Amino acid sequence: MATKFRDLLGESLLEVNTDQTSETYRKVPTSELENKVVAIYFSAHWCGPCQNFTPKLADCYMNVQSELHDRFDIVFVSSDNDEKSFEEYFQTMPWKAIPYSDRERAEKLGEKFHVSGIPTLIVLAVNGAILSHDGRNDIANKGVEAIRSWVKHEHKLPASPDEYVWHGIFCNGCKMDPITGQRYVCSTCDEYDLCSACQKKGHDHELTIMEQPLATIGKLVWKGINLNS
Repeated sequence: MATKFRDLLGESLLEVNTDQTSETYRKVPTSELENKVVAIYFSAHWCGPCQNFTPKLADCYMNVQSELHDRFDIVFVSSDNDEKSFEEYFQTMPWKAIPYSDRERAEKLGEKFHVSGIPTLIVLAVNGAILSHDGRNDIANKGVEAIRSWVKHEHKLPASPDEYVWHGIFCNGCKMDPITGQRYVCSTCDEYDLCSACQKKGHDHELTIMEQPLATIGKLVWKGINLNS
């Protein structure tokens, strides 16, 4: 079952109001995130690495707004020690944020995504499946192309957000990195992995379905037959 961003992030989010004559922030419905790839940004004003990374992330975000404004967004989850620090920091960001007052939600999100340090950028597909546990490194290595890659590949993910993420393994077909969901390995080619979408396109050699950790089903061999029949 797909994750609704409203269930994950609350009914409404904050956005900096660019109209200087009115309130500093405006509330926006979380429904604005539906049908978008969403990056959850765990960060804080007091964090030095965050202060270095946030401008880089903002540059990438602004650079894709003209082409991906309706397909990608970022939500800031603050680890600041007080609301004044949150407000000062958030005003440097062009994206949305969970209200600072919702500390319980911020804590639960950190637990859900196993955040052990900041800055951390967790990237979610439209259906709530995790596209990347390390969006920070993706941005550092690929810049704006990381965002384009997330948006390009999200439609290839399984329907369930609970499918396994193969950290450190990429698809040799479509370059999904990491592979999420079912993973196929070629027993003939050297270190050759495919995601479920690329497996369906066919391959010259026999493919082995890799067992997901904690799964109850063992390894199966795909030979071009319907395993559900």
